[in-house]
Amino acid sequence: MKKTLFVCFTALLGLGLLSMTPTLAEENNPKDLILKKLTWQDRERTYWLHLPPEDKMTGALPVLFHLHGGGGTGKGTPGLTYRRFNKIADREGFIVVYPDAIAKNWNDGRTENLKPENRDVDDVGFIVEIINQLKSEYSIDATKIFSTGMSNGGFMTSRLLCDRSDLFRGGAILTASISEAYLPKCDPATPVAVLVMNGTDDPLVPYEGGDIRLFKRGKSRGKIISNDDYLEFWQQKNACTGIESDVVLPDKKRRDGTTVHVRTYSNCVSGGALKFYKIVGGGHTWPGGKQYLGKRIIGNTSREINACDEIWEFFSSLD
Repeated sequence: MKKTLFVCFTALLGLGLLSMTPTLAEENNPKDLILKKLTWQDRERTYWLHLPPEDKMTGALPVLFHLHGGGGTGKGTPGLTYRRFNKIADREGFIVVYPDAIAKNWNDGRTENLKPENRDVDDVGFIVEIINQLKSEYSIDATKIFSTGMSNGGFMTSRLLCDRSDLFRGGAILTASISEAYLPKCDPATPVAVLVMNGTDDPLVPYEGGDIRLFKRGKSRGKIISNDDYLEFWQQKNACTGIESDVVLPDKKRRDGTTVHVRTYSNCVSGGALKFYKIVGGGHTWPGGKQYLGKRIIGNTSREINACDEIWEFFSSLD
């Protein structure tokens, strides 16, 4: 039993917090992905593309980045969601990008979590370079570039919105907020659309803020602001002065241990938007995705909603 727990926790190290583990078949034979390479900071970097069917490749296409968590990979990321974003992209006509971090860990603005090989890595620049390469190879709608991710990928999405709001129309942040140290540096050049989806019972990234720790007395992997403070930050940045709706969704999956509260902010400045999904009882998980580790380690996975569906509906509704 102790050996099993050690292996599980090891999978979370690195920010660690999340290792997206697909099936062996998905990992070795991703028929719906294309491997791409580029050179950035004198290193070969990789990312994976999912392109929609040829009949959907007409006109300028939106682009969705899905950033893996700590310990994850771009190739393995679709398995977390049962490849849901790829299926939506095939139907709606957009490109999904799954980049690979150096040493499986994004430089998301925190320093406590970084491995030595990550400390000088400009991951914001790497993702911008992917966009430049996509523009040279495909017809891209530059007004509809989005990012999402959970855990390390969620924190990295926060940083993209902070640093390059001129490029990203919006972001969806799951099981994450932003570090206390990076918050003063977050000054978006333009308003952005933000969706936040956090579980109240996340055992790894504290909903109320504070130190991220894998063990109660373990080393801090960054001190983060609370979920409420994170929402207030974006409410101010986007000048949202009202609440359009604040509802509790019907509890259709009573055995999953979660309920979902959805708040939509209103009267935001042009270009800005803010929506919050409070997953009451939810853990360090992707709603509607895989229970990739046991509930004792990562908590409950909500089955009340599918995060991919909610995220794309939010993005696709933006002007």
